[in-house]
Amino acid sequence: MMIIYFLNGLAFGGLGLAAYLQLRRGSDLPLSKQLPWLAAFGFSCGATSWIDMFLASGSSETYVNRLEILRLIAQPLTGLLLLKFGWGILKGLTPLPAWTVFIPGILIVPVAYLITYASTTFITPSPINIPIDIWSRYLLYLPGSVMAGVGFLRQWSEQRKLGFSDVSSLMLGAGLAFIFEALVVGLVVPAAPYSPGSYYNYDRVIYDAFTGEQIIPVQSYGLTAWLNYQNVLETTGFPIQFWRMISAFAVTFFIVKGLDVFDAIHHRQVIALQAERDRAQQDAFEAQIAARQTAESWTNALMSINRQITQLENVDNILLYIIENAKRLLSSDFIGLALSNEDRSRLFLKCHCHSDRAEMVDKPAVVENLLILEVLQSNQAYRTQRETPREVLSNVCPLYDLPIQAMAAVPIDLDNQPIGVIWIARNGGKDELYSGMDLVWLECMADQVVIAIQHTLMTAQLQSLSILEERSRIAREMHDGLAQVLGYLNLQVQTLDALYRQGKEDAFQTELQQMRQAIRGAHADVRENILSLRTTLSNERGLVSAIQEYLDEFGIQTGIETQFINEIDGSLYLSSVAEVQLVCILQETLANVRKHAHARCVMVHMTRVGDQIYLKISDDGIGFVEHSSKRSFGLQTMRERAKSVEGSLMLHSTEGEGTTIICKFPCLQKEKISEQSLLLVQ
Repeated sequence: MMIIYFLNGLAFGGLGLAAYLQLRRGSDLPLSKQLPWLAAFGFSCGATSWIDMFLASGSSETYVNRLEILRLIAQPLTGLLLLKFGWGILKGLTPLPAWTVFIPGILIVPVAYLITYASTTFITPSPINIPIDIWSRYLLYLPGSVMAGVGFLRQWSEQRKLGFSDVSSLMLGAGLAFIFEALVVGLVVPAAPYSPGSYYNYDRVIYDAFTGEQIIPVQSYGLTAWLNYQNVLETTGFPIQFWRMISAFAVTFFIVKGLDVFDAIHHRQVIALQAERDRAQQDAFEAQIAARQTAESWTNALMSINRQITQLENVDNILLYIIENAKRLLSSDFIGLALSNEDRSRLFLKCHCHSDRAEMVDKPAVVENLLILEVLQSNQAYRTQRETPREVLSNVCPLYDLPIQAMAAVPIDLDNQPIGVIWIARNGGKDELYSGMDLVWLECMADQVVIAIQHTLMTAQLQSLSILEERSRIAREMHDGLAQVLGYLNLQVQTLDALYRQGKEDAFQTELQQMRQAIRGAHADVRENILSLRTTLSNERGLVSAIQEYLDEFGIQTGIETQFINEIDGSLYLSSVAEVQLVCILQETLANVRKHAHARCVMVHMTRVGDQIYLKISDDGIGFVEHSSKRSFGLQTMRERAKSVEGSLMLHSTEGEGTTIICKFPCLQKEKISEQSLLLVQ
């Protein structure tokens, strides 16, 4: 018997130690809140079993009395701890059904009866330890074990529904172990002269639960014999202590095994966290892809806009292209661009886009929305919030009656002065507000509008400067050519008059012939100047077409054969200033050919090598030596023209073998335009 008590105490002590160690690991599971009570129950129950072991060992009477007192205290204390643990398991692991609120009211009567009945047993002629043992089992062990078992079984059902088979199997084993504990510990009690532990037998005696000594002769109490130590021994052939040892090992095994639920749930949480991390990484990856695609879309749009600006597209076409792309990229239903008057008191709609195609406004349309006017006057961007009143969004679309849900607007700032506003809007079909990033992108488009306007103004200024420069050149040439010829003709007329009066007919004819040659030279200069003006100041047909037309006209006027070879396909990617200077150098070279080279043929060859445009002009004239030629001043002017656009000019000439001039100009590559667009995006 001592071995049984020892093993029983060892099992429950191990249960308490396992619960305590698991408690120290910490967890946020509901079961962890009940581990202190489980640990206390295990230690207390183990101590009770070891007290029984010492009592059964036949210790001295002094120690027996002390041990019996300790057992009287430990027995109900163990039951209380089990009851607290069982109630916590029943209530804490999973919420109880709503109807369980009536259980206390239903049980109050039978529980009160049992307590009253138990109290009366203390006055019966039996040792005090027997009723304490019996009723601590009935009133504490039994309900505590049943509640713990039911709690674990309910958790088993819940986990099985969730599909967690590993956790549910552990809960099932723990639940069944406590139900078995309720049977062998809570229901089987020592034989006593009161129900339900009475022993109905006139020939037998009642033995002490711990020492085995006869304590009360059996008499007939008129009660049916039920579960007690004697019946269990007679029925199974093993004392109840053996079955309680089996129960202790079962409870300890399944509870300790059930504590693996922490590891199982922790493993499940780790898997869930890994899945969440993977999902977050996937979401982040998809967000990066979406952001990259958005950035690429904006970059491509800005590159295309910048390319149109550098190619001197019409400013209205550029503005329409800008708002079309902004509407598409910002997922808007309307976009408008308005410019202000001089005092910034009114805004006039310049262009807009409601459908898929942007349109310029034919008739002046005044923008009356106060929010848009406030953006102009404050020179600060604005976007609506959820609390923005919907009535202030009226007239956001001047030409359309759209129910606007969200709006964002940024000023068009030219030299720190707002000159207009560009704004986007979404109608009632979308309740999605614009973000701060949307404002940033819209500001990029506003910057593109400013660049287009500035580029147009600069182009106009450059054209004006080119006109002034060309006028100065023509004035110089007229002064050096036509004016001198007219002065010469004035003197010749006076000479002719004198010769006519003197009757010198031969000298008269000679002077007259010289005057005719001077007049033909002046006429050629005037026609060349007219052709130069028409070619330099009108570039609607493009640079290549202008050169071809100029060469054709030059050949007709001078009788010199011209040949043009162009090896460049597509755009030349030259700046507008470089194009003007290239034409001017060509004109001045051909003028020198007409005046000085006595050439029969001129060949113009244009090609691209890397990022450079080469223009080669060759004639089969008499050639010259540069330092002794009258053309030195003109050559210096041509070199200055080439240098002003970061180009260069080289000359090769040999007397009697003709002259070759090679001009080199840097071109605007597509890659450079892309880099500029990327800088704008950043």
